[in-house]
Amino acid sequence: MKFRPHTQYQKGLCFYSLCGDCNSRCGSKYAGAYIEFVKTIAERIGDIRDFHTLSVLGVRRPLRILKQIMVQFVTANGPQFVRVNDWVAPFVREVKNQQIPNNVCIYIFASNSRGARTTGVSAHIDLSAAYRRAVVAEFTFWPLGTVISFDGELSHPGLAPIHHWKKYAFDYTGTTDIELRVNPVESAYPVDFRDHDQIVTQSQSFIDSPAPSEDDCKAMIERAAKISGESENWAFSGHPHTVQKTLNARRSRRR
Repeated sequence: MKFRPHTQYQKGLCFYSLCGDCNSRCGSKYAGAYIEFVKTIAERIGDIRDFHTLSVLGVRRPLRILKQIMVQFVTANGPQFVRVNDWVAPFVREVKNQQIPNNVCIYIFASNSRGARTTGVSAHIDLSAAYRRAVVAEFTFWPLGTVISFDGELSHPGLAPIHHWKKYAFDYTGTTDIELRVNPVESAYPVDFRDHDQIVTQSQSFIDSPAPSEDDCKAMIERAAKISGESENWAFSGHPHTVQKTLNARRSRRR
């Protein structure tokens, strides 16, 4: 699987991130099923408010949709991601390949946010859930959001699992149904489905939370670097108070 530099056009978001051969193969095999699925969601989502659900009945060719979603994660994460995750290229390139590791889980949701949130491979510590660490990636562009977890199942009510779609044959002629929750994407963080009011009201609780330990931060970084294939190109972010607490704790230990 070869890659080439991306180009961005003014009439939409378009990136050249695959070679012509892979792009043509994936487009002809998977894109039609994915477009049909997204079009169904787009036609119905407008009147549904955040945190409500949308039932999508009669989804056709689910394995093809799953493969197209993985193509999106490939374009968002680049060649190093493919090289260090040796299951990705065979799954994307071989139409009948149904092999996804058991610890890799893929989810979707609906979104009424007229924008995009693409995070690449990200590691985060959830201060509201006993320092739960997770390595995920998100690719969201109206009206569909997609999330991949590299640490097993995510217990989040706003996410509908689709990794089981790998069990469907490529030429499966039946249909399946799925229920999607409509999630806001107000923040820049992956799998953060708080609306604006929730972000504002919950900020104080995070200020009062203890900062993660240096060992927790180190483990998080090492895990994300291993999955992404990137050891240097990282951005670190968090609530300013949490970042300051972490820095202060590190200085204290070094004295």
